[in-house]
Amino acid sequence: MKQIMKRRVAAALAAMMAVSMCAMFTGCDTPGGESTSGSTPLATLPPVSTTAPDTPVDTTTIPPVTETTTTPQTPVTPVGKYTNPLTGEPTVNDVSNLRPLAIVVDNNTNAHGNQTGLDQADVLYEALVAPGITRFLAVYSDYRLVDTVCNIRSGRDYHLDWAAFHNAVLMCHGASNTVNYDFYQLALERLGSRWGFIDTQFEYYFSSTEAGVKYGTIANWGDRIDLRYDTLFKADALNALLASQSSHFTSKANGSMTGYAKQSLKFVPYGTEKDMTGASSATTINLSFECEGAVGSEKVTFTYDSATGKYLRYQEGAKHVDSETGKQLAFTNVITLLTNVECVATGISNDPYMTLVDTVNPQGLGYYFHDGKVINITWFSTGNDLVLIDALGNDLTLATGNTYIGYLDDKFIAGGTQFWN
Repeated sequence: MKQIMKRRVAAALAAMMAVSMCAMFTGCDTPGGESTSGSTPLATLPPVSTTAPDTPVDTTTIPPVTETTTTPQTPVTPVGKYTNPLTGEPTVNDVSNLRPLAIVVDNNTNAHGNQTGLDQADVLYEALVAPGITRFLAVYSDYRLVDTVCNIRSGRDYHLDWAAFHNAVLMCHGASNTVNYDFYQLALERLGSRWGFIDTQFEYYFSSTEAGVKYGTIANWGDRIDLRYDTLFKADALNALLASQSSHFTSKANGSMTGYAKQSLKFVPYGTEKDMTGASSATTINLSFECEGAVGSEKVTFTYDSATGKYLRYQEGAKHVDSETGKQLAFTNVITLLTNVECVATGISNDPYMTLVDTVNPQGLGYYFHDGKVINITWFSTGNDLVLIDALGNDLTLATGNTYIGYLDDKFIAGGTQFWN
């Protein structure tokens, strides 16, 4: 905690001399509007319940498939009379009139030391953003329960699709504007306003020195050579933004968290085991995020932990853990969708390449992993909905719990090529 406070103080002093700029390594974020100033009192949040964090785990290399290095824990049984639409699990908080929040999160090597909040996501998407570098979209059904999410990064066109799958409010720090597409124009066309998403690069509560100190939304400035403003999510800051009449999101786009969650993912009834009859064994999943014509890849591995019934995530040979809690990322459901991933020139001299990921597909192949097993699936999407189909032609139902969805280049992981054991 002392380290975090020191970082915030250092960030506030440094931010007085800093301005938002393009990231050297992970995509150019072109300013699309002016910054705001002024303070708005914190709005009152409805009461929510919280749970204590899990016991931290140590960082080691990937264990053999037959071994488990984590200390067995008794799974926490969700309680409540309401249902989390993104996990199918009970919750004590009514989210029937609350839109999910979808936050773009960095995953380059410079981000790993400060990366936090991914373990709280109900759904976590991942795809290449540039050769050898992936980026996440973390989706939360109830932003009021979420602690810090670090660090928020720039949006890509497929992030608009992923957020739309759940009717989620998209939050990102700037966006891509290259010879390939203008994210701000896409937002205008799809959301009705350039400010239809929360752009933390231009929202006072996430980008100003004053609010950054008050809400803790700017930190780690000295640790990031490729980003002047390292923007963090804080629920209190978002709540203040939503109550502000000067916010771009609220004043120019009539933005609101009021609404509903779209049921793009379907679940078995809570308390019911997911039927994996006919599935193949899959206790280890080896993924390689890469694209044709580009050097470099991101290696990701999931190993099944029978003690918790979840797949534990590793990247580049090490446990993928939360920087604050030490908790390893773990998922009840792992889904891999095969699609076209293309490396293209950006037209920007200091950031020459990016990836285009096809999230619109009339029929793609994929795999669903659960309980140490795997089945073949197919998927299709218009860009507003994600439809998953099982081998019998029915809508795929998932086990209740959190879900990881990774988009992989079908040229490298083609149908019939086994990348699990």
